[in-house]
Amino acid sequence: MKTKNNIFGLLFCVSSLSLCYAQDSDSSKKQTDLGVSIQVYPAGIIPTVNLEHYLNEKSSLVFRLGANFVDRQDFSDVNLTEEGEGFGGSVGFRRHFPSGKGKFVAGLNLDVWSLNIDWTDDNGPNGNVQPGSTYTLVVQPWLEGGYFLRIKNTKSQIGLTLGFGREINAITSGDEVEQGFIASVLLQYQFSL
Repeated sequence: MKTKNNIFGLLFCVSSLSLCYAQDSDSSKKQTDLGVSIQVYPAGIIPTVNLEHYLNEKSSLVFRLGANFVDRQDFSDVNLTEEGEGFGGSVGFRRHFPSGKGKFVAGLNLDVWSLNIDWTDDNGPNGNVQPGSTYTLVVQPWLEGGYFLRIKNTKSQIGLTLGFGREINAITSGDEVEQGFIASVLLQYQFSL
């Protein structure tokens, strides 16, 4: 529990320092966008509410809060099935590269998810299935790249990014559950405040 509080405290400190830096830098051309996104990966779906604060024209900080719905089906090397859900968030940094009517983005993100996973496993040679439940705090660093397009005559934009990262079970209470490399697709809608 102490480690969980330390991780959330660290994320809060990084977020606060980043916003302080952003407020102290040159304020011209700064904006903040609010939006929603849906991130899909082979073993789940993550809907979020997002805040993107631009440090300047070429870089921004991204903050996400949301839920993570996991259904690993038969992807797990640890158990027969794993399903669950939880909440969490993300802190990220993006670089922006204007191109055509939109822009390319490249970013680095750190997610933290508090998940409760229900699993079933084979219990020996008799073929009996054993159910169980595990709590895990997942730390997930990942890279993203994609393209955002402005919606004509609005202060809105829509973007599609691809992500690649790693799920790390930082804290586990109960039997082991799957962790490893993941890829994802993220569809995002934003509007300027």
